[in-house]
Amino acid sequence: MKHLLKIFALSLFLPLFARAASGPVTGGLVPCSGPDCNFCSLMQLVVNLVKFGIYNILFPLAGLLILWGGIMMVSAGGKEENYKKGKEILKNTVIAFIIVVGAWFIVNALITTLAKGAVNVGSFNPTNWFQINCK
Repeated sequence: MKHLLKIFALSLFLPLFARAASGPVTGGLVPCSGPDCNFCSLMQLVVNLVKFGIYNILFPLAGLLILWGGIMMVSAGGKEENYKKGKEILKNTVIAFIIVVGAWFIVNALITTLAKGAVNVGSFNPTNWFQINCK
């Protein structure tokens, strides 16, 4: 019964991920096709993948896991093992969230610090790497 409930809960959220696969920006994840691809398009693809991972996978998944851990803790009903499982889920989710967001901040700081004074390639500006507008 537990597995059936997990499959049902997951199936409710699959359409959200399918919708998100169309991309956080118009045009989907891949910004070009065929011969019109260039370096700027590659950088736009990287940015689109990072945005997709953070906004469409990390935040919803972290929210669901925090909710799941909280429900396990509240519904433990005096069972110490269920309470500990819920607490462990909450702790691991928060740690993983901090690691992923911290890694993004470190990469962002490195790119913006090391790229100061770098020459722009097309419309790719390394000091503002998270917002690329290819022409």
